[in-house]
Amino acid sequence: MERSGGRDGLAGGSLSALLVGGEEVQRGYARGALLALGEALLVVAEAPLERASALSAETDVVMVLFGADEGEALGYLRSQFERTPRPALFALLSEQSPALMRRVLRAGADEVLVLPLVQNDLIRALLKVSEALRRSERRNGGKIFSVTSLGGGAGVTTLCINLGLALSGAGGRVALVDLDLQAGDLSELLGAEPERGIIELARLDREPDSINLEAALTRHASGLCVLGAPARIEDSIEVSDTMVGNLLELLRQLFDYVVIDCGTHVNENSVAAWKRSHEVLYVIEQSLGAAHYAGRFLDLFRRLGIDGIEPRLVLNRYRPGHPIAEVQIAAMLKCPICARLPRDERVMEKSAAMARMPAQVAPNSALVRACAALALQLGAGQAVAAAAEARAGWGYVTRLMGSLGNRV
Repeated sequence: MERSGGRDGLAGGSLSALLVGGEEVQRGYARGALLALGEALLVVAEAPLERASALSAETDVVMVLFGADEGEALGYLRSQFERTPRPALFALLSEQSPALMRRVLRAGADEVLVLPLVQNDLIRALLKVSEALRRSERRNGGKIFSVTSLGGGAGVTTLCINLGLALSGAGGRVALVDLDLQAGDLSELLGAEPERGIIELARLDREPDSINLEAALTRHASGLCVLGAPARIEDSIEVSDTMVGNLLELLRQLFDYVVIDCGTHVNENSVAAWKRSHEVLYVIEQSLGAAHYAGRFLDLFRRLGIDGIEPRLVLNRYRPGHPIAEVQIAAMLKCPICARLPRDERVMEKSAAMARMPAQVAPNSALVRACAALALQLGAGQAVAAAAEARAGWGYVTRLMGSLGNRV
């Protein structure tokens, strides 16, 4: 392990790099180029493929050398790509082979560089990692979660509301933002006042402040605050991506959690939301069509070059015995599934009949518990865990009434 010292725009001591696998000649090329950066790299370590996983958890950048052990190197790259959180992944090739480049990119590489390393190419790649880390460290205030899908009817709006209720039930102050400006499903379901909402803020002659924002929000009986879509479709063109970006920064200062319904279309506003999100959740169902749409979305997201974030798949209406299994979808998309929300027709029918959300009509159902588990996984912290323990400690009569209610 070596310490190193800073130039060419990289912050001194800002990154640690791990060289993985390869042959001694390859490692020598890479080691020399990295150490030449001086204090730009705090630590440069080396490890064979079989021992690298234990070291990668504390490393900013993992550089996988591709030589005779190509199959093992690809497998290691995939395993690191599936981790959450994960380091930046660089593939270092001995030759400029288009076929091998395609294989390593499909395996999850963020950058592909050819040995011997060109200093400017290496610095450019490391600067992207450094900037992503700085952005992550600057994120204070509340957390922003964006929810989207390219397939209509996947359950984006329902997930947004159930996730918001799970976070709110744990004691957090939650804002829901309807960025599906033309459909406005979230606004409709939660009764957001049509003459207020995001359009009121878009029509201000100045950047909105906390007073303007509070006036534009609709407070739902559940405790959620809703920033609704415009009442008229044509008014949505007045909402710009710049305005969305500024608004989300303001919301983050006022709320513990901001959940955004990005709908099923990609536009400048949704991209502005993704850039400011701590997590982007893509909702997918068990069908080949849904997997096709998800593949197109993941490809687009990578090409957008949003640093420091990877979309996470949420499998909605999940059925264990379905012909299209979870493992098939994950393998097809080369992206792990972070949560499974079970299919529960009885709860959904009851929810529709009562015009309320599943979390309100069946709080002990498997579907609602899965949403609470997702909230905890997203970093809601001990508050959600405490709320879950409190529910688990309810008396016998309360649990019995809850279970009977779920069967209505």
